[in-house]
Amino acid sequence: MTPGLVIENVLPALAHEIRQPLGAIEAIAYYMTLLHSGDPKQREQLARIQRLVEQASWILSSSVALSDTRPAAPSPVDLEELILQTVSARACASDPPLDFALTPDLPLVHLDPGFGRVLVETLLCLFRQLSTDAHPTRVHTSAAPRGVELELSTAAPGYRTLPTLPPGSGIALDCARRIVAMHGGKLDFDIDPLSGIRARVMLP
Repeated sequence: MTPGLVIENVLPALAHEIRQPLGAIEAIAYYMTLLHSGDPKQREQLARIQRLVEQASWILSSSVALSDTRPAAPSPVDLEELILQTVSARACASDPPLDFALTPDLPLVHLDPGFGRVLVETLLCLFRQLSTDAHPTRVHTSAAPRGVELELSTAAPGYRTLPTLPPGSGIALDCARRIVAMHGGKLDFDIDPLSGIRARVMLP
């Protein structure tokens, strides 16, 4: 068996198996939160456990998507509808707020719906790790000369280079870049210690 086939077959199975204990840890942390609702310090640590479980699950999902060797099957997709569906499927009360600036009546993009959902979810999860209540994520769409542009940004301070971002960020960006490139698009990612972080996706 070639290395590529090993990754293709083993990694999804491994991710599936690891998600089961991660889900159990998350459920235990939630139960403990209910038991210790009056202790702020304990609640803070339990919330941290839940965030770490989510981060680990996100890293697994990005790794599986990055190893997906299936060819893309692009079709006309409403990007705004895809974004809103993906956000609704993952809505969580503890998530930092999202600031939407979606341009109406944009042309459809040529995107494989499955890969498109992974792309949006991967970027949203990345920015959830970075943004705060004081520095929300801005989700902006606009028409571009050769298609449609999707931009996610946050002014959260403290980040200077890619290695300073949370664990899994590099894998997530590689996954997003691969999906965008598969569809003939382009992804730019910028980190500025003063103005914040921005990911700009151009889709034809």
